[in-house]
Amino acid sequence: MAQTVDDLIKIEIPLFSEMTDDEVKLRIEQEEIAYLARQAFLKGSIPLEDYFDVLEAVEVDMDDYVTTLESGLVVVGVL
Repeated sequence: MAQTVDDLIKIEIPLFSEMTDDEVKLRIEQEEIAYLARQAFLKGSIPLEDYFDVLEAVEVDMDDYVTTLESGLVVVGVL
């Protein structure tokens, strides 16, 4: 199945069994914020730089994210 732009730019914020309920709630909120930002970017409502700013604000490891994104773009032949 071909990857879509949405597939390439999405993030997953990991949950761990040793997390407290408050930590899990925070992670879920962060993932929801990232999802809403991704949808806004895909609709053209915000530029890529703003999407990246949101990801940084919800504590996404941007080095890992960009590496994964770049790999995905290579796989689909964009890079």
